[in-house]
Amino acid sequence: MPNPTISIAMPFFNSRGTLALAIRSMLQQTFEDFELLLCDDGSTDGSLEIARSFKDPRVIVWSDGNRRRLAARLNECIDRARGFYLARMDADDVAFPDRLATQLHFLGQHRKVDLCGGQALVFGAKGAALWRFSPPARHRAIVQQPFRGFPLWHPTWMGKTEWFRRWRYNETALLGQDQELLLRSYEQSCFANVAEIVLGYRQEHVSLKKLARYKLLWTKFVFDHEGDSMAAHRRAAFIMIQLARLGANCVAALGGPTRRLGRQGAAAPTPEQLEAWKALWSELQVVESGLSGVVPSQTFAAEALEAGS
Repeated sequence: MPNPTISIAMPFFNSRGTLALAIRSMLQQTFEDFELLLCDDGSTDGSLEIARSFKDPRVIVWSDGNRRRLAARLNECIDRARGFYLARMDADDVAFPDRLATQLHFLGQHRKVDLCGGQALVFGAKGAALWRFSPPARHRAIVQQPFRGFPLWHPTWMGKTEWFRRWRYNETALLGQDQELLLRSYEQSCFANVAEIVLGYRQEHVSLKKLARYKLLWTKFVFDHEGDSMAAHRRAAFIMIQLARLGANCVAALGGPTRRLGRQGAAAPTPEQLEAWKALWSELQVVESGLSGVVPSQTFAAEALEAGS
């Protein structure tokens, strides 16, 4: 059996309510030469049975019954990947039909790029469109302020499998594994973002505890990266900035799931993008429900949020 062009890494844990939709969105890609690696991280809610219910030969499912967390499972997927390229996908998101084709074409045209992401349409309950993540396209802009984080959203990633094998994920990082990896690798890598929307990114709730833990871990990542070269006054200033950002993020989170966090590339979706999302969501709902030719009633908010921290 020949190796596929793309391996898609999609670990999952207790994702019963969203997993089937995410899988179906990958199986309906216009580019079909891929393998979908579904690694169970010890689910107890029936997610594993859902993953195994898909009989497509491109779907590869495995489970050891243990809970090892995302970074370890992603490294498992990297080790198993047979594709020249590796793409990321989360079990609660939705891939646009041309996602793989778009990113594959871009990487074929830009051989020096190791890793590319793309734009995303952020959605909430019942598929309501909230806002559009529109990050900078080129490496220089993406890495311009590394200590503030990289506008390269994890579930939109696609890059050379050899790059992932060189850098791998830090399995001690329980949150922010993607940003920690980018911080380690950006000086010896080339990043990019495609100009198209490649993903529907689910944002239905934000945990304040998770936000606080992430800020704490990000501070540790930066300090570990800088080592002793970071002067004491710079460390103190960095901590104060992180506390201020955490406070602003908490205020935004308390406003509900429709409030965006931070100012990374937020934009309003165009009417054409909203129509494309509405059509995709409706089609996936029809497949999910098993109905033929019946589009479930859904709410599609066209509002792009301008407020935020």
